[in-house]
Amino acid sequence: MPIPATVLKVLDDWHIDYSLTDDEELFHLMQSNPPASYSARVANVIFLKDDLGKVQVVIPGNRILDLNQLSHQLGRHFTAVSADELERLRGQYGLDEFPALPQVTQLESLVDDNLLDQDELFIVSGGHEWLKIPMEQFRSLTTSSRIGNFTAPLLTDIHLNSEQQDLDDVHAAIRQFTPLRIRQRLSETLDLPPLPETARRIIELRVDPNADTMSLAEVVELDPGMSAQVVSWARSPYYGVRGEIKTVEEAVLRVLGFDLVINLALGLSLGRTLSVPKEGPHGYSPFWQQAVVTATLCSELVQLIPSRHRPSQGLAYLCGLLHNFGFLVLGHVFPPQFSLVNRHVEANPHINRFYIERHLLGMTREQISACLLQQWRMPEELVVATRQQHNPDYDGPHAEYARLLYIATRSLRRHGFGDGPFEHIDDYLLDTMDLSAQTVDEVTARVLSHVEDLSELVQMLNSRTLEAKK
Repeated sequence: MPIPATVLKVLDDWHIDYSLTDDEELFHLMQSNPPASYSARVANVIFLKDDLGKVQVVIPGNRILDLNQLSHQLGRHFTAVSADELERLRGQYGLDEFPALPQVTQLESLVDDNLLDQDELFIVSGGHEWLKIPMEQFRSLTTSSRIGNFTAPLLTDIHLNSEQQDLDDVHAAIRQFTPLRIRQRLSETLDLPPLPETARRIIELRVDPNADTMSLAEVVELDPGMSAQVVSWARSPYYGVRGEIKTVEEAVLRVLGFDLVINLALGLSLGRTLSVPKEGPHGYSPFWQQAVVTATLCSELVQLIPSRHRPSQGLAYLCGLLHNFGFLVLGHVFPPQFSLVNRHVEANPHINRFYIERHLLGMTREQISACLLQQWRMPEELVVATRQQHNPDYDGPHAEYARLLYIATRSLRRHGFGDGPFEHIDDYLLDTMDLSAQTVDEVTARVLSHVEDLSELVQMLNSRTLEAKK
């Protein structure tokens, strides 16, 4: 697609000396995790609004737009412009994407001074190519913009390798907040609920070498709600089973299997302990929909891995189902900070919210979730996968589960499902799992084509969660 007319007019009117590039390396570097230093030369534009109107903020691709700094410097309290409003703006200017050129929209413009340290900038053209603009040329476009320090650097250390580090970071985060709450939160072990009784029984069953289908069915049937969920899971159109499934035992024997049901039941039990927060970032996929789709994709991908080193399908499903459990924990323990994180996630669509949480809280939802799962004596595979799911370099025990989550969540994003920026999956990571990019892409597309078949399960999880809170 050629450069849109509105962008060409700005480039011509301001006599900007630019070149075009569709550099594949640039594309991959923009999607790296953590963001490569090269991303400092990528200019992003973010649209915000308050009671006084809209503004556009131009920042480097490797930094976080800090709304607190903006509020302090400008005395204004911004939120991100919604996806619907952005779509209308794109239509108004005839753009696929917004280039970080202040004159295109004529909105009040703010430019982060960290961007001006570069020799040249890469800016999306509004079509499918990129503009490469020398810094002196870009500076001429900022004469009517407000220049200032509106961003914060990323804390790019993603090597969270120990339970002790999780605890230290979580406790340090708590100490940032009101002293009165500190004593209460610490004395109540982070104010988190105890392990549900059903989950305790399932854990005992998992380590019992004599456990069989009947004993599993007996434990699940102690909880009528969970029993109905497991039976409904087996009846889902996704599995396409002929004949009626009436009991948990039939669900295990005919459709789901012992491994999947025991981990599914464990995930359902834990998921019902905390309420799903009422708020989330704009465009956020509903919690249980994201959980079910991710779990299903993990389960499907595992079946393609050679049997000699194939992870447990049930544990893979459990990891997918609870991969974002920290979202529930964060909303439960730190409601005001949770709201602040959501505002920053909306304002930084180019950054994995992992880094935003590290910046604002000094910890991540993965760490606080790992703390709770460890406290509840959950399977170590789940704890590791939760903690390391954003770390492609992790190579310790149970790394296969963390890698599976990394691959699944990023593949879903590339297909337009889930929240977060596009992040490239390196071939070496796929090779360690004996998967190919093409295979992952095909399986992801197939799972997403069956989202409607999974919707009944999602609705049931939502309703059961609400019932559990009454």
